[in-house]
This record gives sequence, structure tokens and C-alpha cells, in this order.
Amino acid sequence: MPSTAALGVLAVLAVSANASLHSASKRAHHRIAVSKRTDTVAGIAYYGYQNNTENACGTYSKDTDMIIGVGPDYYGDINSVSDKCFEHITVTLASDSTKSIDVTLTDLCYECGAAENVYLSTAAFEALNDGSLDAGILEVDWSFVSSSSSSTVPPAESTSESTPDSTSDSSVDSTADDGPVAAITSSTKAAPTTTKAAPTKTSTTKPSTSTTASSSSGSSSDGYSLTNSLEGQDFIDFFDYSGGTGDNSGVADYVDSASGLVYTSNGQVILAVDTTGTVSNTRKAVRLTSKTTYNAKNQNLFIFDVAQIPSVCGTWPAWWLNGVGADWPQAGEIDVIEGVSLYQKNIYSIHTGSGCSVSSSASSLAKVTLVESSGTNCDANVDPGACGFSDNSDTTFGPGFNKAGGGVFALKFDTSGIDFYFFQAGSVPSDITNKQPSPSSWGSPKVSISPSTCNPETYFDDLMIFLNTNLGGSFTEGVWSTDGAGGQSTSCATQTGSSTAADYVLNNGGDFGDDAQWKINGMYIYNK
Repeated sequence: MPSTAALGVLAVLAVSANASLHSASKRAHHRIAVSKRTDTVAGIAYYGYQNNTENACGTYSKDTDMIIGVGPDYYGDINSVSDKCFEHITVTLASDSTKSIDVTLTDLCYECGAAENVYLSTAAFEALNDGSLDAGILEVDWSFVSSSSSSTVPPAESTSESTPDSTSDSSVDSTADDGPVAAITSSTKAAPTTTKAAPTKTSTTKPSTSTTASSSSGSSSDGYSLTNSLEGQDFIDFFDYSGGTGDNSGVADYVDSASGLVYTSNGQVILAVDTTGTVSNTRKAVRLTSKTTYNAKNQNLFIFDVAQIPSVCGTWPAWWLNGVGADWPQAGEIDVIEGVSLYQKNIYSIHTGSGCSVSSSASSLAKVTLVESSGTNCDANVDPGACGFSDNSDTTFGPGFNKAGGGVFALKFDTSGIDFYFFQAGSVPSDITNKQPSPSSWGSPKVSISPSTCNPETYFDDLMIFLNTNLGGSFTEGVWSTDGAGGQSTSCATQTGSSTAADYVLNNGGDFGDDAQWKINGMYIYNK
């Protein structure tokens, strides 16, 4: 999103996770009656990388294993090895009953949300989804195989006495998420000894995300120290309200705290939109601007924990950093979260003056797609849509993101470059949860900007953090009638019957309620 100093410029047109162990704060659950084993259960399937991590049944799994983790209601007592361990489960794709797999129960999915949801190994997920992880989540039907055909012992290659393979490939991308993965709680025959905290939120409908679960905030192995822990009112107080009308010809009227559109609810910060039925020229919304500026020399790491992103036709939500030291784009801009309407694929982007570029090599774009195929020159004076990267996962923005339970975005902005990361709810690395983030352990980022082609100290100066919901505007209008944009299957023009985004925004205030809100768990800023 362009700087507020340069309104009217178009910004852009257009999960792998360590199966980390979350125990502590355990609760006992009654076991499900045996008769329930053969019932067919409808739920959502997430996926998770194994990385030779010990599972709840006491074995060590590999990504190639065809295994499943189920929720506590089906696993049983989470403090002991379940009597259902190593039983077989049939999982069928809800949309295509011809696609079915046989998997072995080895784990407990403590954060899968609804009791019926499960997580699959990457091999099992790919087997159901034509060899791809890109879907992020799958709607499935699953059931226990009859006891006569169930396995009652661990798979031969993964016994409970086995130990992690010390020679395994440590270069595997074990955390940077391409789709939602449920975190896994480990329990052995003895009480769990891990000290990682369980999330404080226990949603009954979808996985929860919270980086605030643990009170630990010591130094990370990468040397980061927590500078700002911003939750609730502290988050709100960190920002000023930035007035004016919407960026890029938008019809948002940015208002201050007296509007009542920013508040806390159930520990989350809410940024809302005015729901008055019909308004004349603008609709009230909010744009927050940090009171602090940041430069690469500060060695910054920003963690942004989001439960919900606005997802209504006509909205243009963004979390971004913009330089205030010169006219846009000379001081630089970094867009961490951006999309419009019902987009499901987040867009990461940078905008600068002349001289900054990014690599278009296959390895650097493995998880994203250039919004413009030739857009590797980041000079926004030449092309304001260049250096925009659309995430390949359709659970990183809007409806897909919200359905998957939210997630955590991370931005590393320092003298070594600019790195964008994303982790779906349930797949947040434990070092983030424990407030000891170590990006060196997260695997490859979604996008990495090298200082050799775009030196952060040269092209970015005094960046302020912005959080807002624009309404209408050039980006939104540019794709209003486009089917398939950003993973949104049907255009908003078709869905709403309105010819423009502005017309829809101004005349349908009742549609800008809960779904148009930001719901934020917290923001955490680290420095070296």
C-alpha cells in the first residue's frame, strides 16, 4: 500500500511447520465409547511436518509416513498413550469419494479446533490432494477401520524405543508455512516433561493462534530481545490515529478513537468499520500509525499475531511499514499483509526508489508468485505494481485465512536483508510462542530480499508501522470484476451486483460487520 504522502498511486494489481510439542496445562478427557470408532466423522484436515519429532504415541515419525493425529475427544486421555494408538483410519476427500487413504493413528492434535478435525502427515495430505500441499486445508470424512484390521503395534520403522535420526537433513524447511498445520501435543507413558506452554485459547470451532501463551521472554538463540510486547490496550496505545480519506482513491474516512471503532474484546484488539446503512461520500474506518520509526540498523524482528483479517467485498486491509523521511517511494515501503475483498492469497511487497531489485530465481520464488511476471525492479516510480509476491497458499488472507484459524506473520528487517515469514494457526514455532524467536530455525522465508540487490540501509528510512482497512480504492476497483483474482473464485461484481466497489461500500453498511473486522492477538517487536 502506498505512503499516505502519495495517495493515488496503485500499490499492486493483480505451511511447513515443525511438529512441535505443546504440553503443559493438560486436561483430562473421557475416552470415546468403542462404538464411536466406526462412525464416519466429517471435519477439516490440516497437515504437519514430522521432522523425527516424538509423537503422542511415543514413536518418531517421518514425513513419508502415512499417519494421522486426532483430537482429544477421539484420542482419549491426553496424559497417557492412547489405547487407539496405531489403529488404522480411513480418510476420504469430502468432495471426491474416490480419493481415500489409509493412515495410522500416531498422534494427538490438541489445537485442531473442532473435535472432528485432524492433522495428516505431508505424505498423507498430498495423497489426498493430487500430490500438493497448496490447498492448506481439506474437508474430509474419516473413520476408524474395524478392530479386526487395525494395527495394534507401532509401524516397524517407528518403534517407541526409537530415537530421532541425528543424520536427518536439517535443511528441510520445517516451519515456514505453506498451509495450515495443527500443532501436536506429545505425551508419553509418563507425564509429559516438555515445558512448552499450551495455547491459552481453546477455540471449539477452529485452531487458535496466540504468541502470548508462554510467559517466557528470555533472549533467543539468535540474539533477539523483546522490546515491545503489545496486547490489548498496550497495542492500541502504541499507535496514533491517522486521519484523512482512504489511500489510493479509497472511500474510507479514517477517524479517531472517539468513533468507537477500535476496542478490545476477549483479549483481542478489534479494528472495525462503520455499519451505517447508506452514507454519502465516505464510510468511517481506522488507520493506525506507530509512534516509533524503525531502520535496518536497529536489527528488527516484528511478530504479528492475527486471528482475523477483514474479508468483505470492497475492503482493502493492510499491515505495512512506510518511510517518512522523504516523498514516497524514496524512503521505502514494506507490505507484510495486503489484499482486497475476498482474496485468499496474501501479497508481500516492497516499493522503493531507483536501484532496488529482487531475484526471480526459482528457489527464491518457491512459495510465492510474482504479481507481475517481469516485476523484479522495485522502483515504484517505474512500476508501482512491481516486487509484489502473491502467496501460493490460499489460507494466508481473507476467508481462507480466517477459516484456518488465523496465523502469525513475521518480518525480519535488518542489515542482512528483508525476510517475510508466515505460520498458520497451530503451526507457530515454539520459539515464537515462548517469546524467544530464532528465525535461523524457521527454514526458508516466503520471500527474501538480499542486501546485494536491495540494501535495506539505502532504500528504507525511518519506517512507521501502519494498520488500516481502506475501502474501495484503486486496487479494489482494479479487480472488482475479475474472477479468480487472489484465489477469489467469483468476482465481487458478480457476488454483489454492484458495478463498483465504492458503490457497494457506500450503500451496504450492514455487510461491514464482524467479517470486516481485524481481530488481533498481539504484536511483538524484537531487536538485537
